Amino acid sequence: MTQIVKKDYSWISPLTTIGRSQQVVEKIVLNYLFREVCFISHPQNIRALTSQEYKAIAKSIDLPVNLIHPVISKFLVNLVYFRRFLRSYSFTYGYTKSLRKLQIYLHKLHRFAPIFDYPRAKENARILKNNLEKHCFLPQFTTQLAVVVFVTDLNDKEHEKKIIQTNLRVFCNCSAYAFHRTRNKLGLK
Repeated sequence: MTQIVKKDYSWISPLTTIGRSQQVVEKIVLNYLFREVCFISHPQNIRALTSQEYKAIAKSIDLPVNLIHPVISKFLVNLVYFRRFLRSYSFTYGYTKSLRKLQIYLHKLHRFAPIFDYPRAKENARILKNNLEKHCFLPQFTTQLAVVVFVTDLNDKEHEKKIIQTNLRVFCNCSAYAFHRTRNKLGLK
């Protein structure tokens, strides 16, 4: 009897076959997700994506679905936990006023979803704090996070398409009213 020996290629990860690292794939997928797909249902709840949406994302960024699905599903699950944390934690006045705390949370957001330029966001946070002091206006901490990420993305020349505002507000756990009120107060378009 002859036996056919199959070669075992299971040790080769799909990432090595396409020549990209895990962080690069996550950055590409999450950038596309934030800029092209609204992952929010009507009452500001996070929804799961359909299989057609996964296929459309895979087709548009030229990556297999089996790489995209775990990245997006892991991100959406972690986003639910992160939003619960932001809702349950009460930020005090001193905490909200601190530039250093804002930069720390920007770093956390960037590590969680690298969709904006972090060094530029740190500088934008400093500028935002100065403008808020001039206007004698101090919005909620999460609103400040959302505005800094919005301004950083607005001035970003690397991406032609901007982040969907609904995705950004849910990502930072900021209400639409507070976000637009702060934008109007600062004169942002």
